[in-house]
Amino acid sequence: MAKAGTSPLHVTLLPGFICRRQLEVIDLGGRQQKLIAALALSEGPLHREDLACRLWPDVPAPRATARLRQTLWRLNQATDGRLLQVSNASIALHEDVHVDYRLAAKWAVPTTGRGGAGGSHDDFLGMWNLLRYPLLFGWDVDWLQPYQEKWELRRMQALEALAESFLGQGRHALVLELADAAAQADPLREGPRRIAVKSCLQADEIADAHRRFHQYRMLLRDELGVDPSDAIPRMLWPGQVRAA
Repeated sequence: MAKAGTSPLHVTLLPGFICRRQLEVIDLGGRQQKLIAALALSEGPLHREDLACRLWPDVPAPRATARLRQTLWRLNQATDGRLLQVSNASIALHEDVHVDYRLAAKWAVPTTGRGGAGGSHDDFLGMWNLLRYPLLFGWDVDWLQPYQEKWELRRMQALEALAESFLGQGRHALVLELADAAAQADPLREGPRRIAVKSCLQADEIADAHRRFHQYRMLLRDELGVDPSDAIPRMLWPGQVRAA
């Protein structure tokens, strides 16, 4: 638990890195930011050697270890020793540190039903504010890429599931906002496009439904040389297998 009279630290990874204490942003260098990010994305403590090799894979192990010691010292100075839990063998974030990505990873589970059509307005806003953003946008780091790809898939699936849940309530504006965000995460995926077109048809926005399908079809043809499946054309042209 946080010490009396102190405020817990907050680490933001969506969409970019921020470390703050209440409203005060803590000024950290690139090495310090990357170390915090590696720990925030880990499911548990990391061994010192593993963390050093992950952060500095292109330098000899003794030099990487020395950089790790230096970075840890600077972090402890900048955060009054309240950010990290350090032992002789491993390093982790302190249990009181709040990480937005960790909360987002819990939200991005459609089967929980939190924040969906049956959830509260505050639940939905909390979920939306987390799921709308990519992970550490603009960071080009080899060890980070698998985490970014996994997050893109999880948030896209969660956004699509949320859009589907609001579709049944006829909440057209929310459906489009969520479906468009999912399509932005994976522009070639058909699910969000289908949901958006269906919502447009339910709202009698026929022209918008056709416009969206045309844009998606052109994207697939340009990128992959293929057409969408029959699912959307069957909604737009009932009784026909495909559009002419």
